[in-house]
Order: sequence, then C-alpha cells, then structure tokens
Amino acid sequence: MTDRARLTDAEKKAFAIYELILTSSGDRPFSGHTLEQMVRDIADWKAQNPALKAIEKASAEVQLEFLKHSFEWLKAQSKERGIFRIVSTLIDVASLALSVLPKPLPAEIAETLLSDVRKDAWVRTYFPLQKFLAVLTRDQITAKMREDLQSLYLQHAPSATGKIEKHSEQLRKTIGELIRIDGEKELEPGRGPWSQIVFDEVAAKEDVTRAGWEALLEHCRTLEQTVPGKAWRTRTQELVAALGVEEVQENLQRWIALGPTPGQSPEARSPIEDSRYQKGVIWILGLKGNDNAAAPIANFGIACLRKIPMLGAVSQKVGFACVQVLGAMECSEAVSQLSRLRAKVKYSVARRLIEKSLRLAADRSGMTTDDLEDSCVGNFGLDAEAKVESQLGDAKAQIQLCADGRVALAWYNSDGKIVKSPPAHIRKAFAKEIKSFSALKKELESTYSAQCFRLESSFANPRTMSVEHWRKYFIEHRLLGFLGRRLIWIFRNAEGWEVSGLCSTASEDGRIQDSFGEDVDLSQAQSVSLWHPLSCDTTELQRWRDRIFALSIRQPFRQAFREFYTVTSDERTARMHSNRFAGILMRQHQLASLCRVRGWNYRLMGTGFDGFNVPSIALPQWNMHAEFYVDVPTDRNPELENSGLNEQSGSGINLFVSSDQVRFYRDRVEIPVDEVPVLIFSEIMRDVDLFTSVCGIGEDEKWIDQADRGIGMLPEQFESQELSGIIELRKSILGRVLPHTTIAEKCRLEKSWLNVRGQLGTYRIQLLWGGAMLTSPHPRWLNIPQPLLDAVPIDLSKLPLDLDYRTEMILRKAHVLADDWKIDSPDLICQLMPE
Repeated sequence: MTDRARLTDAEKKAFAIYELILTSSGDRPFSGHTLEQMVRDIADWKAQNPALKAIEKASAEVQLEFLKHSFEWLKAQSKERGIFRIVSTLIDVASLALSVLPKPLPAEIAETLLSDVRKDAWVRTYFPLQKFLAVLTRDQITAKMREDLQSLYLQHAPSATGKIEKHSEQLRKTIGELIRIDGEKELEPGRGPWSQIVFDEVAAKEDVTRAGWEALLEHCRTLEQTVPGKAWRTRTQELVAALGVEEVQENLQRWIALGPTPGQSPEARSPIEDSRYQKGVIWILGLKGNDNAAAPIANFGIACLRKIPMLGAVSQKVGFACVQVLGAMECSEAVSQLSRLRAKVKYSVARRLIEKSLRLAADRSGMTTDDLEDSCVGNFGLDAEAKVESQLGDAKAQIQLCADGRVALAWYNSDGKIVKSPPAHIRKAFAKEIKSFSALKKELESTYSAQCFRLESSFANPRTMSVEHWRKYFIEHRLLGFLGRRLIWIFRNAEGWEVSGLCSTASEDGRIQDSFGEDVDLSQAQSVSLWHPLSCDTTELQRWRDRIFALSIRQPFRQAFREFYTVTSDERTARMHSNRFAGILMRQHQLASLCRVRGWNYRLMGTGFDGFNVPSIALPQWNMHAEFYVDVPTDRNPELENSGLNEQSGSGINLFVSSDQVRFYRDRVEIPVDEVPVLIFSEIMRDVDLFTSVCGIGEDEKWIDQADRGIGMLPEQFESQELSGIIELRKSILGRVLPHTTIAEKCRLEKSWLNVRGQLGTYRIQLLWGGAMLTSPHPRWLNIPQPLLDAVPIDLSKLPLDLDYRTEMILRKAHVLADDWKIDSPDLICQLMPE
C-alpha cells in the first residue's frame, strides 16, 4: 500500500487519475450491433471520460508520474478477472500521456519502463509498446536499455518458417533503428548471423573455388523436404566431388562448430535465413556416413534444440534434421550420439524422433535397440585404469574417468610434475592436438552421463541380455565395463536357478561374487539383468549394502542404497490412486525442469490458462503410463487468488503448484495401485518423492480431498505403521555416514527419528519427511531457513555413497541443530526462543 503522506503533489494527482479510471470505467462500451457502431460508441465514451480529460489537461510532471506507474497499475489490473474495461482505459490514458508529453522522455523513466516491459511478457501485451518506443531516441539509449531492446527484438523475431505478424514486424523495425550503431556492419539481404560468416569466408576464396562453394550452399538452401530425395543427393555428390570430399567435410564441420546463432544473445533463435542453409549442410555432412561427423552433428543438434523461455527451441527444424541425419548414418558413432541426444534433449517430439531413429538403425542391423547401443559405445582409448594418456613433445596429457563420473584432465611438464595448463611451447607446437584432447574429455563426460542415464532407465523398462553380451560390454568394455563392474546383476536360467552377483574387483578379469563374498559359478547362467533392491529379501539387501560399503564401491547411480516404495494399506483402501505425496507446495519451474530430466512430460501452466496440465511418463514396455496430478492453487481454492501462492512470472506462469494424487493406466485404462508391477510402482513413487522434496517449499495447509482423491497420508500416520523401506534405508545410510562427521556424538538414530542434542535444546528430525522439531524445553516444529542448510559443509567424497536429496537435508539439519549455539538467523532464533 502506498503511503500517500510521502507522495509529491504530482504523484498524488497521478494517483487521483488512476483512481478516477477505476471508478469511471464501469460503463465503457464493449459490444455493438456492428464493429463500426462499437468503434463510434467507444470514441464517444472516451471523449467524455473524466480520466482521459484529466491526463490531457495535467501538467507534464503529473503525466510523467502517471506514465512511471502505468506498467505497475496495468500489471495489478490485468491479473484480475472481468475488469477488461479498467485495463482498456488504463491503456488509453497511458497512450494519451505518451502522445502529449514533451520528447524525449526522462532517461530514468524510460529505462525503468523498458526494463518492466522486457521482463513481463504477459503485461507487455497490454502496454502501448509501439507508442512508447516511438518517443525514444537513439542518443538516449544506455547500455542497459540497449540490452533490454535487443531482448525485445529477439522476442518478436519471425517464426521458424519466417512468418511474422505485421505488429511484430513494425516493432522490430522500430527497435532495430534504436539499437543500430553507426559504422557497424549490417547483415546482407537474405543472410543471418551464421550464413553471413560463412559467405564472408567463401567470398575470400579464389574465383573457381568461390563459385563452387556458392553453388553448394545455394544447393543446401533448396532442400525443402524432411528427407532429401534422390535428385538432391545426386546433385550433392557432384558439387562435393568438384570441391573435394575432405575439404567439404572439414569446412562444414568447422562452420557448424560455430553453433546455430554465433555471436548472438542466448535468447536468439536461428532465423530462417540461416536455418535454410544449416539443414542442407547437416544432410551433406551425414550422407557419407563418416564417423567423425557424428559428434559435430549431435553437438549442433543439442544447440538447436536448446529451449529459450517463452519462445521455444533455437531451431527446431534443424535440430530435428540432426536427429534424422544421425538415424540415417550407417555407422556406430551415429548410434552412440543418438543415445547421447536422448539423454540431453527433453522435447517430447524430438525424443520420439530419436527413439524412432534408434529403432530404424536396430532394424537395419538385426539387433535390439539396447544391444545396438551397447555395441556402438566407443572405448575412447581408455586403458584398464580408465585413463587416456597422450605424449605431446616433452609434456604429457592425461584424462582420468573417476568413479563419481567426473572426468579429470591433467597436464605434466617435462619433469613429470602436474601443471595447470600445457607449457607455452607445447601450446604453440601442438595446438590442434591440445584442442582435440580437450574435446575428447568433453565427449567422454557426455557419453558417460548418457550411458548412466540409459542403464538407470532400465529399472523402469527391464532388460535381459545373454551372458556373453553382458560380459563383452559390461565387464570387458573399457567404458561400459567401468559402469557394469560396479553394479549388481541377477543371473538366471530356464530351470529357475537365480543368483545376484557383483564383480569382485574393478578390473576386467574380476570374478563374480554373491552377497556373502563367495564366487558365483556362471556356467549354468543363461541370462543377465540389472538387480533392484526389490529383487531380494531384506536380509540379502542388507548384506549387499554392507558389502558395497565395505568394498568402498561408488556405484554409478544408487542401486544397493536405492530408495524403494511398496503399496501401503491406505493406498489399497483408496484403490485407484496414491495420495502419499499430496498436499505439498512446489516451485513450478523447478518441477518442470526435474520432469524433463527424469523423462516426464509436463507443460507450465498459469491461472486462467492451461490449468490442467498433468506430469505424465510413458512406460512402453509395460504398455502403461503414470500421472502425477498437480494443481494451480487458485484452481483448487479461489480464495488464494490474492495471496502469495498465486504469484506469477512475467509470462503469466504460476510460480507455485500443489501436489496431489498419483494414478496408473494400462492401455489408457486406469488400474488399481495394487495391480501395478511392484518395480514400476516403486520407480514412479521414487520420482514423485524426488519432485516433492526438491521442489517443495512446505506443506499446503489448504489442501483438501477432492471427490475421489482419497485421504492424504500425513507424516503422523506413518508413526503407527511398520517402518517403511524408505525409513530403513535412511537409517542405514545415516548410520554409516554420521560416524564420519563432527556431530556423531550428538546424534542418535531411534525408530523413525534422528535425535540431535544441541546446547540450547534437544531435537528430532523425521526420517520419512525430514521435518525437524524442538523436543525440549518447549516442543514445536521448526522451519530452518534454506540458506542455513546450504551453508553446511558436507564432504562425503571418501565414502562410497551418494545421498538422495531428503537424506542430505536431514544431515544438514542435524549439523545446524547440533551447533545451535552458532545459529545467527533471526528467524530460527525466534523459533527457538521460549514461548
């Protein structure tokens, strides 16, 4: 609320005009028998409106004050429903102020308004932007204003097909003139930033070569089809042969290494002037099936499919072309790069295209998709210790693949000592080799991450392979074996024999041993699959955890210490859904990001539009899918419309959503939770637990059961139940971790709690949800500020464990409460004070 007593006289008068708009807009015409009649009625109404008369007669100081606050008022009114009359009058008054004000506008007001316009796309649709831009002059554009104008210029760019609305085209023309710098080279007609660089380089070549390159590039531009036809391919071969295959490959790879939008802002999309050339270039690179071209094409595809907020992909058309080219290339490296793309690209359409390309490649080879991907993963020159070394003159470079997934690059000088970077004389003599070695490190990191993702995904989509295939790729292979030798596997045969085993050492010739540490005879094994904690009883599970910890094996992803979930009696009673993680407020943008990482489909939503988007994940191997319902707070409870829970981003997206039920479907028909395969149920609930714990900001006190949405399981309900596998897992992990911390003597694990003894009181932290409470001298729940938790230094690098988010938060809370006398947060101190 504005303190009117502190306002200047001009500000008071501007606020009075705003209030006049609120009280005089109720009878504004909004319909008529004809468009012409409605226009006349509105014009007559505007001529009599007291707010419009007042702004026209006001002094320049009052007009400036009104304009200064206009965006703020538009924002407040445009978020309300059913008050379009007020919004329309606000626009009219702001437009009139811009028309009558002396030019130029004061720099401070112009800069503030421009910043507001850039940040809030939702309100920008109401603001009279064209009139505002028209009163700006080039000589008043500051560096900050130029940055905002460039962002607006990009946000009004043509679509991927080159189409642009007349209004946006006029805006771009006005903005382009404002940000133009005298003497700066402008793009030639028909050129974008990328093609301008390419054609500038071609123009410097001698006449015959230049003509050949120009012909090839223009040929690229003619590719209109999704996949090139025979005539286009034949002409390509002729043009490439005239220039030389090697020269063409070298230049095209160098040009796509520039990225789709070289030198442009991260918000820039690839214009059609560039994408028309880029699509053809990608296809020419892939037609030869050259292994060396696969990685550059994949890198370019990842850059093209990068999402720009509110705009979409940098270049969806070219990104899809990269996927199709890799699918058409009949070489192992292309399959490997498709696997990498699948792990990195989150667009649902692109992912389906990647899966289709992989299936086509598998059909060509007569193998399953999984077996084909295994066979196409490179060794990267790794030795038995997961290292790559290269001697460059009197220096040596070494790449080391570490157990935690990091790839370390080290340089040694002539004395064998580690140095930060290659010596100067080595950088000069071996520039190309150094660049290649650094690229190898980056490619190894990316491939390792993609293969971890692929392997972990097989929990939800189980895979069985022959023992021969398993040994070749997951024991003996230098990269896949680095993962496989640290994982537990299940060996079976048709007679019902079954045993789980782990490689006895990290070496390729290690024996397979069971959870007791005894050798396993694999002579009778016929098939192998990845082991899951639900594959065995609790006794064997505990043995595996003890063995993994005793051997200090850091697994590529949580397996022995993996969280698992089983159907509860409450869920069986509800029958068709689970509300285990219902009633938790979450940050929506963070939820959307996590959904993409974990392979779920979800679109951001806001109050008044797209209000029923449901995170869902496909489980094709089971012919199933799962849905995790989330609600925009106001859709669930209209009373929250004016609360902080209805806060929105500049594009109208709600910042918060509330969690609700999880449901499962087979053949698009809903099925009871106790009919869901136990492994699928566990993996889905694990993801939902991750979403609600990482994105959660607290319990939704306004959450209520809706119709058949069951009964939410509050934390207290778990106290009367048998300890779940999640609680046992966290007890097991914390029991191993706490002895290695400085607070071990102050902590004690009991039942489903971690008890912490501080100097100011004693505390309990729930192992299930992570809630913390003061138990003495005055019991109460505590809300520990996130900055305090983030500041806790935790180093578990020497332990073969990766903590899940909630367990890590429990440990951080224990550190804060054990040293309660060091707490300097006023908020938490107030909570600890006696009542």
